[in-house]
Amino acid sequence: MFIILLMIVLGITIPILYVVHTNFFTAFPSRNYSIYTPNLEGYTKVSIDAQVINNYGIVQLTGNCYRVIAYTEPWQAQSIENGLKGKVNVRPNCHDMAKQILDLFGIKVIALKINEVRNNTYIGELLLQQGNKVLSLDVRPSDGTALAVRENAPIYIKNELLEGYGKKIC
Repeated sequence: MFIILLMIVLGITIPILYVVHTNFFTAFPSRNYSIYTPNLEGYTKVSIDAQVINNYGIVQLTGNCYRVIAYTEPWQAQSIENGLKGKVNVRPNCHDMAKQILDLFGIKVIALKINEVRNNTYIGELLLQQGNKVLSLDVRPSDGTALAVRENAPIYIKNELLEGYGKKIC
């Protein structure tokens, strides 16, 4: 997995990924593994809405009668909105490509957890599973959200963030 991510970061091409994928799954036949269940105590599952208004990216996380509004780059909000709609543009963006890579390697997005705010920046954790291996990645919540919505994975936010940064809506 780390080799795959390193290849992506370094810009190694898809044909090489295909060769690695073919050899990897020939050597390791698939097995049925149970899906990892993350610890969600103190978290609320949220629904997502994203849009671009006047060149501002706006992402809304709503759950448990609270709504958090987060601002991001317009292209990030557009990518999240496209993911929610199942839309892929004429050429895939980086989130579409990441989804293709995860699918190719049989990696499932378990969940996105938004854990804290540090220096006015939300901090997230993307949980991935391949077979019996689970990986927790530090992720920008906007990137994690764009990927999670493409994979129909749930998104959770820590209750204290939801209540502290959110607005009561019910």
